[in-house]
Amino acid sequence: MTRSERINRLLAAIPELSDYRLQLVDRIVRVFALPREYRRPYDSALISERVLEDFGDVLRLHHCFSREPFSKDKFEYALENVLRVDGVDAALMQRGQKGYDIKIKGENFSLKTEAAKAIRLETIHISKFMELGGGQWGDDPADLVGLRTQFLAALGGIQRILILRAIRKGTPDYFYELVEIPKSLLEKSSAGRFEMKNGSAQFPKPGYCYIEEQGTTLFSLYFDGGGERKLQIKGIRKDLCLVHATWKFEPPTDTP
Repeated sequence: MTRSERINRLLAAIPELSDYRLQLVDRIVRVFALPREYRRPYDSALISERVLEDFGDVLRLHHCFSREPFSKDKFEYALENVLRVDGVDAALMQRGQKGYDIKIKGENFSLKTEAAKAIRLETIHISKFMELGGGQWGDDPADLVGLRTQFLAALGGIQRILILRAIRKGTPDYFYELVEIPKSLLEKSSAGRFEMKNGSAQFPKPGYCYIEEQGTTLFSLYFDGGGERKLQIKGIRKDLCLVHATWKFEPPTDTP
């Protein structure tokens, strides 16, 4: 469909809309007219100028009707859609299967989101990288070795990791960034230092794997012994990662 055909179709449909539907359309149009700032810090081979613009507008459309941060499922669907519109070969993994989330240009990507109230600009926290349901895990510090092995095996099925971070959530504006966490950085956990939290009331006992270089912590794996038995990745230094894009835009007004 050409641009003019699409405009004519919209013009023909508008008179048939109810008052409330007309308000919804008006709200969307007004949101797209608000100031915004989309940036690619460098010439990313993954995020083209068109993908930058289209994904930013999807974020604005989402916040036209919600104050909640963009969720992981919306991130997956929107990224696949805007990449395909740009002519990029992209396909989400089928629901229910474990492994990667989306294949882009033949590479397996894991997609994550971060939107905690206490989010930090310079460090990244993945609250759930994977579930840790299998393997031996009790109160023996040696069990942490097997948990790390599960993590490294999961990394073997993906090539790249992207995280969409909601830095500001409408006060005074919305600010998102798309960051790539190098797989090679996470693979450094193979030489990490373990610590079992034996004083915890949880069972299995939670524990850490600290990844350090020259006395500085790069990040840590946290084996969460709570009900979900999940792996968190804490304190990833953003200066060791790659920022592909940032989106900043004003929140919608409630003017009718």
